[in-house]
Amino acid sequence: MLSTGTPATLRCAGRIASSRLGHAPSTKLSNSASLPLRRLSTAVGTPAYRSRHVGRISPLLAAGPSNPNTKRHFTSGHPRASKQPFQFLTAYAFQGKARSSEDLPQEGDASSSASTNERDGTPPAATKPQIGFPANSEIGRWRDELLRGGEAGEDSLMCTSMGMAGDVAIGVADGVGGWTENGIDPSLFSQALMFYASRSASQASTDPSTGGAPNQILSEAFEHVLKEPLVVAGSATACILTMNSSDGTLRSANLGDSGFVILRQGTGKQGVFHASPPQQLGFNTPLQLAKLPKEWAQEGSISNTPKDAATWECTLQHGDLIIVGTDGLFDNVDAKIEIPQFAKFIKEKHHASYAARHAAAGEKAAEGKFDSLEEDREFVQVLATNLVEYAKICQSSTTKQSPFEREAARYGIHFPGGKVDDVALVCCLVIEH
Repeated sequence: MLSTGTPATLRCAGRIASSRLGHAPSTKLSNSASLPLRRLSTAVGTPAYRSRHVGRISPLLAAGPSNPNTKRHFTSGHPRASKQPFQFLTAYAFQGKARSSEDLPQEGDASSSASTNERDGTPPAATKPQIGFPANSEIGRWRDELLRGGEAGEDSLMCTSMGMAGDVAIGVADGVGGWTENGIDPSLFSQALMFYASRSASQASTDPSTGGAPNQILSEAFEHVLKEPLVVAGSATACILTMNSSDGTLRSANLGDSGFVILRQGTGKQGVFHASPPQQLGFNTPLQLAKLPKEWAQEGSISNTPKDAATWECTLQHGDLIIVGTDGLFDNVDAKIEIPQFAKFIKEKHHASYAARHAAAGEKAAEGKFDSLEEDREFVQVLATNLVEYAKICQSSTTKQSPFEREAARYGIHFPGGKVDDVALVCCLVIEH
């Protein structure tokens, strides 16, 4: 991962809560087992746009305090000339939750991440034990190549180029953990859904008339999951976004409590242009796609279809920042307050770090300017990695009020602090040429 070697000032001791709550709300939730202290960073010591990097995240405070009056786009450069009007810089990060005492994170453990902008030939690190599809299966090989040795637990994600050059599709899925009570591995459903969605998106353009709209991609993927023999049963929430490089159109399909947020400078108090609302039937009971054998079906079973997904679209602008994630992110980090503040903080610290590192190396470009596109690529990766780390810090805190705690209180449930869960997210920075 990323390191500059300085101990963190932002630390939260914590605990691990009960695993993903079941389908129905409960008025008694248990906490147990404290987690070690974690560290957070806003800088990198090595290029962050490698295919994968693992290590410690530590802070860069030498860059100076943030100036609240400073207005900065999330991209460091101006619009550029190119064949396609829009370019999308993407990076993703993920971390599975501990599933046994042996899995509890140790000092130095951190999230895994990757960028789709660069492939530098770096071989994958040692692979962690995986749940879900066998490594020698088609979906297992796809997952392992995507995660590059990391482990996302019951979450899965996709980040792929589409059939039309420059178009991009990103998404996440969260396997519903309650299936473990029936002896079903929840990650099988989420991994299969993202695999087939990625395959469908890679063969289509973003034009809905060609089957490339997010709800169409989700529908086709779901049909394949229903036919997948290794997925006996299961369910998952899902969120898929497509972005058109010709006209900047973003389209989304969101089902359940995964979701996305779009940050745009000059929009509202915190710069939040849009935050997708969760779809829930009740407390901790999201809408979900399900594969339910007839013999298991019973009254009250939740089984939605892609037609139930909320769809939305907009035209993107230069400097827009899109973050799509599972509820492991949004249950612990406020999408409308914390995420925009955190992204701004990371951008300012990373910009100072990038300038200092390249100035020290004598890598100044013409007129003292650096390669803004390289900086932007690196920033997206740094943000993705650090946002997962921050979510894990929030999960292990019993003192910081989380969005999940506030939601529980609406139902008369006392649940202090964060909710421990898997986290998977994809970040995308929009460059308008």
